[in-house]
Amino acid sequence: MNAFPLSSLITAILSLALSLFVYWRGGKSILNRLWARTSLTISFWSFGLFGVTFFSDYNYAYFSQTILDIAGVFLAVFFVHFVFKLVEKNNKFYRFLLYIFYSVATLLAILSFTKYFKVGLKPVFEFRYWIDPGPIYIIFPIFFLILAVVSITLLIIARASFSGIKSQQIKYVLYTAFIGFGGGVFNFLPQFSHIYPIGNYLVGFYAFAITYAMIKYRLMNIRLIITRSILYAILVGAVAAFFALSVVVVGELIGGNTQTSKIITYIATSFIVVVFLEPVKRTWAKLTDKIFYKDKIDYQEVLREVGNVVAREIDLYKLLKGTSQLLAERLKIKQVSSFVPNVQGKFHLLASSTQKESGIVLSDELVNYIQTNKKILIIDELIRDLGDLDEKSEHYKNLNSFVSNAENNKIEMIVPIVESKNLTAILIFNAKQSGDLYEQDDINFLEVLGPQIATSIEKSKLYEEVERFNKELQQKVEDRTKSLKEVNFALEERNKFLTTIQVVTNMISRTLDLKKVNQMIADSLATEVGYIGGMLSFVDEGHKYLKVGAITNNEQARDAFRILSKEPRDYKSLLEENYNIGVQTFLTGKINFSDQLAKFLSPPVDKTEIEQIQKKLGIKTIVGVPVFSEAKIIGVIEFYLAVTREKISSLDIEIMTALANQVGIVSRNLKLYNTLQHANAELQDANTRLRELDKAKSEFLSIASHQLRTPISAIKGYLSMMIDGDFGKLPDNISDVVKNIFESAARLARLINIFLNVSRIESGRLKLEKRPMQIDELIDSVIVELINQAKQKGVTLEYKKNKKAPPLILADADKLREVVLNLIDNAIKYTPKGSIVVTVKADDKLLNFKVTDTGIGIKKEEVGSLFRKFVRGSGVAQVHTSGSGLGLFIAQKIIKEHDGQVWAESEGSGKGSVFQFTLPVYNGHDVPAYKEDAKETGK
Repeated sequence: MNAFPLSSLITAILSLALSLFVYWRGGKSILNRLWARTSLTISFWSFGLFGVTFFSDYNYAYFSQTILDIAGVFLAVFFVHFVFKLVEKNNKFYRFLLYIFYSVATLLAILSFTKYFKVGLKPVFEFRYWIDPGPIYIIFPIFFLILAVVSITLLIIARASFSGIKSQQIKYVLYTAFIGFGGGVFNFLPQFSHIYPIGNYLVGFYAFAITYAMIKYRLMNIRLIITRSILYAILVGAVAAFFALSVVVVGELIGGNTQTSKIITYIATSFIVVVFLEPVKRTWAKLTDKIFYKDKIDYQEVLREVGNVVAREIDLYKLLKGTSQLLAERLKIKQVSSFVPNVQGKFHLLASSTQKESGIVLSDELVNYIQTNKKILIIDELIRDLGDLDEKSEHYKNLNSFVSNAENNKIEMIVPIVESKNLTAILIFNAKQSGDLYEQDDINFLEVLGPQIATSIEKSKLYEEVERFNKELQQKVEDRTKSLKEVNFALEERNKFLTTIQVVTNMISRTLDLKKVNQMIADSLATEVGYIGGMLSFVDEGHKYLKVGAITNNEQARDAFRILSKEPRDYKSLLEENYNIGVQTFLTGKINFSDQLAKFLSPPVDKTEIEQIQKKLGIKTIVGVPVFSEAKIIGVIEFYLAVTREKISSLDIEIMTALANQVGIVSRNLKLYNTLQHANAELQDANTRLRELDKAKSEFLSIASHQLRTPISAIKGYLSMMIDGDFGKLPDNISDVVKNIFESAARLARLINIFLNVSRIESGRLKLEKRPMQIDELIDSVIVELINQAKQKGVTLEYKKNKKAPPLILADADKLREVVLNLIDNAIKYTPKGSIVVTVKADDKLLNFKVTDTGIGIKKEEVGSLFRKFVRGSGVAQVHTSGSGLGLFIAQKIIKEHDGQVWAESEGSGKGSVFQFTLPVYNGHDVPAYKEDAKETGK
């Protein structure tokens, strides 16, 4: 047998073994079944190629070629299907492609039995038989190449799309595709060209590539079984080789190939194997330890060492850092990482066994799975469990997602640290340095260690809380102390500010001279505030320029300002834009700063002189503050300071602003005071003249009334006699005229009485003759007098008497009758239609007289002013043209002289009105004849 058929046979055996093994360990997985089918097809293909090149019989060779053709057609399709599943291409388009591929493969498999596909077999190179292709055979290699390109392209694209262990799995499947397709395609070349199928020798290596992917990157989740199988195979092979070699050597030494020698050899060899098997195993273990960095671990010693770290360290970081480093060193693990939850409950890396960051990020999904299980999780065991689950089940999906997440982070084992059912930390273990899997001894050790770490973590957290509380408490104490210091300093500064303002206020309140006040403020800038000094400038009345009003007047300032060629008050700064900063401050109403005094005063002052003054006074900063008075700017205060602008505090600005405001307020108040004084003087003069005029008026009214009263009384008497017929009966037409004249004379007489009463009231000569009286009789007499007047207007006038007579009152009957007459007469005058009702009510203390009408009413805002002299309600002139506006004034005075009150009420225009007064009820004591007598009695 030459090398070519031998290579095919080896490939066939390896492929068959791999197919059976994958299906046996992971047959429930679709991906595993697809690969088992692909590997089995490769096995058939290799067996077919072996038969074609090995058998000398034509029929056997032809049958092998048929197997080769059918397997070759489906081989590429099965591999594409496997790739689609591996790279997760499962949409309609890829399912449609699979349908097309399987259909074409089936058609080619059927056609392979015809002469159109292959004519027969023929010798090629050293091979006795090789396929003689038919006319449609060319479709087969083209189809094979198309599927190869599709598979390799998808694998290349998917490797860039995926990450972590999935990407590594795809990489080795890609190597498998290159090896398999690359070697297999050479077997098509002898049919079409004189090229030897040398690639067939490479095909078998695909099994090694795919096996490496299974072991290294858990492709199809059978790493554990393969790894252990290979190790046991090596061990069994070594023991078997040793046994065989021993049999041969011992047999030769004891004398040939006799039956006795064989028995002795077998016994001796068996004895040697039994005796030396355990030492060989130990020697093998030590040898593998040296190769794979695996020493026998003394878990008790490691537990003691970790216990020392746990007991010694109280800081959480040092605790987990020391534990991670010790576990990684003693258990020979590449890296151990410790994760703890933050305030939000998110787990983050706190410590690692290496200086290099692990790069592991625990997703919420991963943490949730750990919290749910709360047990040590070995990823290899979980992968093995995946093979026993239904891929469509929810548990499979959750577990597969967890495993994928763990693999992407190169996690081999997860140890949850649980305290009182709460997950307090997570220890992440990477692979062992030897590449070995984690065993039950590791789990037992970590199960014992876990509670100790959990207790220490809780102790560390309590320590951290105490430390944090102490730091927070210390910080709060420092903050509060700092705050108190700041507040105390601020209060001291504020107190200084208020004291300064109070002192300045007290100073300026001593005088009402504006010039003196301004000078006091200018001086206080140096004496009270502590500045070098300052200057107050004010605008002239024409608003054309600023002129100096006051300058700090101390020896230093006087000495400095002597440098000027003329008096400071003789300079004028024109109110023009950009004239100087002082003017700009006035025009803009904003505070301005400068380190050059010349910018404030030049022009009009010479710049050189100003610079000398600034140098002499030691001024480093000038602050210009506008002076406001009633929203108008009246001037500017320039503050001269011995510090730079950066050292001027906000409190300084407040002081400056307050002083400027104080100047504005004082200026306004003094102007108002002067204006008020002038107005008061004018009012005093006017009042004196008015009193003189009023006195003359009263005297005139008194004289005129006396002079008119006698003739009017005589006229009334004669007219009354004529009406009564004392001079004979008058004709009817003359009688009416005489009556009208009599009524006019009566009104004139009443008006004269009114003027006399006003004159007496204003001069204090009103006399009352108070006597106990019954008001009913007085009201009746007034009603009789005015009833005809009411009837003429069509107005009902009614006095509603009570069944019980009202109590006596102490009053001047004549004066009180004038009041009652005036109130009822007014009601008749201003009631165009309707009714007038007079009522009297009384209790033990007061008698109330009321006149209610349905007349024109009174506006509410006018009710209070009706009882003033010469005041009439609006609109009454249209109803009653005559009227002096004195009747209610006199009525009020008379009622007040009787110790009573009078007032009016109305709901408004057109809603009628009520006039009423109250008088004290007579108590039965002796009564003097006149008011003046009453005053004398009361003394």
